[in-house]
Amino acid sequence: MGEDRLDSPLPAAFNRVLQFGDASGIQSPVSFGGFGSLTRHLGRLSNGIYEAIDGDFLDSYSLSLLNPYMPNLSASWLFQRAMSAKKQSNVPPDFINELLDINFKSMQRLGDPVLRPFLQFGPLAKTLGLVMLTKPQILSSIFKQVDIPVLIDWSRHFFMLGYYTLLSTYMDPVIRSCLNGLPSKVKYEWKRHLEAWKYGSGLDYRL
Repeated sequence: MGEDRLDSPLPAAFNRVLQFGDASGIQSPVSFGGFGSLTRHLGRLSNGIYEAIDGDFLDSYSLSLLNPYMPNLSASWLFQRAMSAKKQSNVPPDFINELLDINFKSMQRLGDPVLRPFLQFGPLAKTLGLVMLTKPQILSSIFKQVDIPVLIDWSRHFFMLGYYTLLSTYMDPVIRSCLNGLPSKVKYEWKRHLEAWKYGSGLDYRL
């Protein structure tokens, strides 16, 4: 469960071979959902696999579109890193409990619109903002625990989370209206891109 997890989901490396479930790294175990969280992808994957087989789009690139980069998944690994115990650490022994406590209290204060769709850009930004306002002194411990390079890398995924949110909200309806006029292979590819924006921003979940 190291930095390799940042590369999840794993793209297809071979023609006609597609990883699924835990083997694909398609769901983060730190989302506390396990198989229940994985089921959110079943509709997307079943439709995509059917279209890939039906259209004979079974090359590695086409199959990789079924396991696309998802910034919300990549961003979640910061929390795994922050909650990982180290052999040598300069943070207080109760840091992890303190971090969990302030995060959950912040989400509870912000209510269900933040607590339930946590790994969406808006709810995540609100939670982090409230944590920093409520307990700014915890930031120094976070820097020590996860290291600056990791935070910089996480910032890239956080930015992409916002970018995917914009794409899914504003570009998806425009592109979707043009899909029927496209060649079948191009249509298949664009449908996978639209799904990546939607699921990668967490907007597949609605209250």
